[in-house]
Amino acid sequence: MCRMLAFTGYTKTLKSLLLTFQMLSLHGKSIDERGHEDGWGIGYYGKGVTLFKRAECAHRSEEYLTVVESLSRKNPRVVLAHLRKASPGTPLTDREAHPFQNGNFLFCHNGSLYQKDGSPLGEELDSILYFRKIQKTSLKEAISHFHTLKYTSLTCLLTDGHTIWGYRDYTEKEDYYTLYYTKKESYVLFCSEPIIAGEWVLVGNRELVTVSETLDIETELL
Repeated sequence: MCRMLAFTGYTKTLKSLLLTFQMLSLHGKSIDERGHEDGWGIGYYGKGVTLFKRAECAHRSEEYLTVVESLSRKNPRVVLAHLRKASPGTPLTDREAHPFQNGNFLFCHNGSLYQKDGSPLGEELDSILYFRKIQKTSLKEAISHFHTLKYTSLTCLLTDGHTIWGYRDYTEKEDYYTLYYTKKESYVLFCSEPIIAGEWVLVGNRELVTVSETLDIETELL
């Protein structure tokens, strides 16, 4: 369970966006009103992929501020960020913090996945297994696969540094498993909650939103 953010384009306010997002670790909409304090991660693209992840509350993390300062000077075109609220019984280490990386791909997820009978999906974190399935097949094929199992939400963000895919899919807690996007003149921003003024679009259930390098937006239902 988490709050997620994806950015593509250019803006002088990227630092402000990430600092506003940081506050969702304490004040973001949560299923138990205890925030998302179990980890944070920020990945961005320059000469390759740079990824920072820590199993600590972003609001109390000096490193989060250091990363944001460094990132704002580099002004990368694509950023993916995550604030984690761990599912009960799951490890709280840097490894389990999102986003996850494989080659040029970064991925983060909001939800829980299970076998058909409600048992654990496997020994690995369910979000890692979700990403692994995407890597072995494709995003659409992975989603089709998990539709045959049990889950609370398949809502996720995926990028290869060029395209961003935002997908929302929930079976419960519609008001929590949200994903919005807004398009400005020079960038597109996804977030679990609206964090700046402007017109935000709520992604529909089982809707995939694809944003290209030229900021063109395509939507489809899966």
